[in-house]
Amino acid sequence: MAAYDLERLALLLQGYRKRLNLTKAQLAQRAGISASFVTYIEQGQRRPSLPMLTRLMQALDLTDSEKRGLLRAAGYHSLGELTPCLSDLSEQLAELPQPERDELLEEFSRMIGRWRELRRKRVRRVVIPIAGWQPRLLSPEQLGKMLRPALEETALAGLTEVVLVLAPGKSVPLLKLPRGLKVRTVVQEPQLGLGHAILTTHGVVGDEPFAVILPDDILLGEGRECLRQMLTLYERYRCSMLAVTEVEGAADLKNYGVAHLGDPLAENVYLVQGLQEKPTRGRRSGLTIVGRYVLTPQVFEALQATTPDKNNEIQLTDALNLLLRRQRISAFVYRAQLFRVTPIKMLLEQLIDALDESHPERLEQAMQITKEALQALTALRA
Repeated sequence: MAAYDLERLALLLQGYRKRLNLTKAQLAQRAGISASFVTYIEQGQRRPSLPMLTRLMQALDLTDSEKRGLLRAAGYHSLGELTPCLSDLSEQLAELPQPERDELLEEFSRMIGRWRELRRKRVRRVVIPIAGWQPRLLSPEQLGKMLRPALEETALAGLTEVVLVLAPGKSVPLLKLPRGLKVRTVVQEPQLGLGHAILTTHGVVGDEPFAVILPDDILLGEGRECLRQMLTLYERYRCSMLAVTEVEGAADLKNYGVAHLGDPLAENVYLVQGLQEKPTRGRRSGLTIVGRYVLTPQVFEALQATTPDKNNEIQLTDALNLLLRRQRISAFVYRAQLFRVTPIKMLLEQLIDALDESHPERLEQAMQITKEALQALTALRA
């Protein structure tokens, strides 16, 4: 029998029931069970028997995919799903000569051993890319101040090592490191996007899971616990995870990576169905990605296989979409205070364009952009 997750089972059952606008009593009547037992299941206090769960699935009119998800949450999936696959595999192995069969079985045993070893490894490092154009404009002192919130968040999460990704020729920032934290650096050359920046750390990170902080997204107050919460969830689900949050308007989605979410795993935790990097057309809904990730080492293979975009950059969201074909990825919905430096970067770019001497009529526009940038910076200080 497989392990079961009563919390996820409760969330799934409650969601499917509410989708049909059924009360607990109405669902119980449809399934021919007691309303109190439905309540116990939705409170995560009871695990239904397989016949009872089957009646509930029939009463909820679930799709095959939804049924499999409910069965997995209740711990009734492994034998039924794996037996046909193992039978087919046994037949194929039986047709092979003995030496080849032994070689394949030995390789399979090694893969299982490696998988178990990876599952036991804990997250020790965080990667912080600072090779973009904005950090290059800052002095080592200024860059050190910009990184302070990220370093404090790293220390609160209990990690012990920071891997900084620097631009070529850029000095290491002057850092005031929290106690117990050490720093290593790698240089990103050439600079081919966020995904490429993370790929350059492969030699340092190795075959271990790791975290990523994008210091453009500054988490304030209770938000500094975000990475610590994600690491706790990683220990439970052992899959890559990213933080997501809402934006004020759909038009803002074009400025961020966007995640489309599926079934819930727990409160504020969902499976990821797909990701988009700064969507400008088509489907423009979902939650935007906050610059916080916990990634399995298989992401390096996905990054190596990712096709560069039109700007010849390797995007992390594209690599995660490739990884999603092999592994599940989860999303943690972040609800605390967030300050995004990205809008200020865009304002500065607009300001440079507006101050073009060949277009003096743009001066008023430049003044308005400056005002908006100052307001954003004032909000950060507050």
